[in-house]
Amino acid sequence: MENNLFKSRSIYGCVKAAFNLMNLNILKIFKKTWMPAIALAVIFTLYILGCKNVMFANLCGQKLSYWILLAFVLIVICETLAESWLMSRTYTLLNTNSFKNNLRRSLSVTLLKLFVAIVIFTIAFFCGGTAIAILVSKHLCSPDKAVSISMIIEFAIITIGFIFTLPFIFSTTKYIMEKNTEVINIFSKDYHTGIKHLGFILIGQIITTLCYILIMLVIALPLMIIFHAYLTNQMGIMNGDSDGTPSYFIFLMVSVSLLTTFLYTYIFVYFYIFSYYIYGAITQQEKEKADIKMKIDKYE
Repeated sequence: MENNLFKSRSIYGCVKAAFNLMNLNILKIFKKTWMPAIALAVIFTLYILGCKNVMFANLCGQKLSYWILLAFVLIVICETLAESWLMSRTYTLLNTNSFKNNLRRSLSVTLLKLFVAIVIFTIAFFCGGTAIAILVSKHLCSPDKAVSISMIIEFAIITIGFIFTLPFIFSTTKYIMEKNTEVINIFSKDYHTGIKHLGFILIGQIITTLCYILIMLVIALPLMIIFHAYLTNQMGIMNGDSDGTPSYFIFLMVSVSLLTTFLYTYIFVYFYIFSYYIYGAITQQEKEKADIKMKIDKYE
């Protein structure tokens, strides 16, 4: 779809180019991605319904079974496969590689993202829990204050971890786009290139994240209202009130959730296209730097 990828664009240029490409080719993108988008919508809806049941169980003081944990693990596995499917379908429109090649590489990238996220959150919660244990056992502060300090530590570690994952946006996109790129380059040479442009990528992430939040607040507002009504109604039932929701309420919740999460998946698609332009801009900037260095070396 794009013949002018390798261009030294600014962050604003990448954001605008990604939006224009998606806007001009929305029907073509939809035809390629509607099936994985539906699959992701169903998976996200199952996750939302699962969270609903967990919240209700907590309100009732019920103990959660291991089956619920197993169900969430299965949902994460299915989400990983569906996201890889969506990613590969999107990149099939952006490069000349086969769908099979894009799917294999997209799955590798998605598994990498999942692994890195698990590592970061594990370290954060371990450090937070350790901080609580030390502060309380040595009577350095009250338990409530220890929990607050723990949350600050966890937030700081997650934020730092997030910043160090930003270079993966370039290295993983290059891995998918260029057939000859090895998976080791995601962590080595291409990751180093991403670090050199960390500020560029970080600003892009801040801008797109703010846009995501605004869009999601609008898209998810009906679902949030319905979900809040459900929780309020359940709390009323626990206090002896009658059920105030209509018989079709659960069907309405599922329908709105499916529609909301289906639209949400196209934020993923936009992010893939935005990453595509980030990759093109950084590659061009590196090429221009190499050309300038070559000219300087030639005249010395």
